[in-house]
Amino acid sequence: MRLAVPRGRPRAWLVLAVACLGLALLLASAMRDGLTYWGTPSEVAAAGPPQRDVRLGGLVVPGTLTEEPGGSSFVLTDGATDVTVHYAGALPATVREGEGAVVEGRLDGQVLRARTVLLRHSNEYRPPEETP
Repeated sequence: MRLAVPRGRPRAWLVLAVACLGLALLLASAMRDGLTYWGTPSEVAAAGPPQRDVRLGGLVVPGTLTEEPGGSSFVLTDGATDVTVHYAGALPATVREGEGAVVEGRLDGQVLRARTVLLRHSNEYRPPEETP
C-alpha cells in the first residue's frame, strides 16, 4: 500500500505539518502547566495527596494568623477540615481572620506551602462607612 502524497508544493505541506505539530505541542504544554486542582480542604483531603499544585479555598480560622519576618502562616478551613498554610512573605492586607481566602501551592501532608495568596470575597458591594 502506498501513501498518498499531496502533489504540488511538498515544501509548503512540510512547513504546514511542522507548524501544526509545534502548535499542538505548545497547547499541550500550556494546558499541563495551567491545570491546578481547586477544592476545599475536605475535598483535597478526600482526594489523597496531589501530584501537582493545588488551589485551596476556605475561611481563615480566627486566632491562627501569624506574621513573622520569615513568613506568614494561618489555618484555612471549610468547617470540617483544617489545613495549615505557610507563606514565605508578608500577606496581602486584605487577608483577615474569619474572611475567605484562596491559596495556591504544594500540599505537604496537612501543610500547604503557598506560592500565592488571594482574597476571596462575595459579590455584594458595601459602600464605605461614613465617618462623622
